[in-house]
Parts: sequence; C-alpha cells; structure tokens
Amino acid sequence: MPQEAYILISGATSDIGREIARTLAGRYALLLHGRDRGKLETLKAEVGSQHPVELWTADLKAVDEVKPSLKTLLDEKQIRVGGFVHCAGTLRLIGIKNADAKYYNEIFNVNLFSAVEIVKVLLSKLNGKTLNNIIFISAMSSIRADVGNSLYAASKGAINSLTTSLAFELAPIRVNAILPGAIRTKMTSHIFAPDKYEQISPRYVLGEGNGSDIANMVDFLLSEKAKWITGQKISVDGGGSIY
Repeated sequence: MPQEAYILISGATSDIGREIARTLAGRYALLLHGRDRGKLETLKAEVGSQHPVELWTADLKAVDEVKPSLKTLLDEKQIRVGGFVHCAGTLRLIGIKNADAKYYNEIFNVNLFSAVEIVKVLLSKLNGKTLNNIIFISAMSSIRADVGNSLYAASKGAINSLTTSLAFELAPIRVNAILPGAIRTKMTSHIFAPDKYEQISPRYVLGEGNGSDIANMVDFLLSEKAKWITGQKISVDGGGSIY
C-alpha cells in the first residue's frame, strides 16, 4: 500500500495554525512544525490519531538550518509531503525609523525565506512527485496600509508575489495564498486594543472572524473542489478589504 502523504503545517502551534491542524486532522496525516516541542506534543494529543501525526521542531529565524533539519526528518521518518501550509509568521509593530537589520532579517526569514527553503526540500527528487499543493498564509496588511507595519507588510507582499510566480513555475502543483483579516490572536492582540479596534471594526461588515474561518479555506484549497484554482490571493476578511 502506498504511504499516506502528509500535510506539513509550519507554525502549527500558533492560534491559526492550531485551528488548521484541528480541521485537517480527521482526513490527513499531519507533519506539525513549531519551535516549542512541548507545545507540539500537546497539539498532537489534541488532534487525535485517526491519521499519523509527526512533529518537526525548528526555529525558522535560523533560516540556514531549515533545509537540512527538514530534509533529515523526512529521510529518517520516510515521510512524503503532499501539501504545505506556511502558517508561521512573526510580527512586531515598529516604525521604519526604528527598525534595524536584526528585525529585517528575523521577519523576512520567518515570513518568507523559510518558506522558500521548505519548498525547495519538498521539490527534491525524493518528494517532488508527491507534492501537489502549497498554501501561504499572507495578510491583509500586504495590500492595506497601517502605521508601524511596513516591514511585516513587505514580507507578506513578497509572499503574494511568490504565490503568483510559483503557481506558474510549478504547475500542475497548485499554489495559493490566503489573506486573513483581523483575527484575534496573540500576535494580533495590538489590533484589538479598544482605541485601535474601534477605528477598524466598521470595515468588517460581517463582524469579527476567527481561526476556523482561515482553516476552512485551507481545507477547501487542499481539496479536489479547488482543483482549478491556482495563483490566487484570496481574502478571508469579513468584507474588510471592500471598505
């Protein structure tokens, strides 16, 4: 019997990453990535054991270590990856005048360059014939301006461009990006400060969303129902982008 193909979720212990893992666990084998092994073990216990679940611990800020770390794991466990969801991300509000090279490197390594390194591993000779789907979690800030968010927005804008180019370069592998609106997570808590959220909440004509809204779109894009969709940047934002 052919080995079951896994879905790799980077940043699986983040708020949205956990929702994606929970949503997919009933139908797919999962390879869950995170920095904290303890949190990964807890998530593995949460999602159950209907399908295999493996764990990959790595700090994506150390981008040079991503490729050898993932390659070693795939080889040792004999895992083949059919889908990749890049949910890992980092955000710190900082004005461009105060940003330094350490921050540039951190935000682009986690949000963009680590994704490139992961894709390169998944396209390797051993796994390339298994990979059929790539989904990047981008952000509404990649297309909407916000004070103190320029470098994060730039990293997510690069993800959008990567989506378009890879969809053409890698076809028939499907490559899409999801642009979430303001969803309440630890990373976005600043958005939900009363004074800030009061300004932006009128944009969201369908009200506040949650992680399951993003997870459901990931589930759809991985399915055969989305077999003719590639190269798209799909806003899941309660109407926020139409305001």
